[in-house]
Amino acid sequence: MRKALLEQKSLLNPEEAIRHFGLSQRKFYRWLKEPHSFVAFYGKRKLILRTEIEQYFRQHPEEEEALKRGRRKKA
Repeated sequence: MRKALLEQKSLLNPEEAIRHFGLSQRKFYRWLKEPHSFVAFYGKRKLILRTEIEQYFRQHPEEEEALKRGRRKKA
């Protein structure tokens, strides 16, 4: 049985989201400590709603770019 491609999955674990979007692991985990509408909890596990985070990154491209570099501009 084949595993689903990340582009086809509606829920991603944080590691899959990091790989899919090419993000900095350290910065992404730190960023996930803040509340976000695209994070769902299954017990203690954090799951990322792929379509929601894609929409968030379309509306906030600077956030995605900052997470890719591992640095975030301070407002």
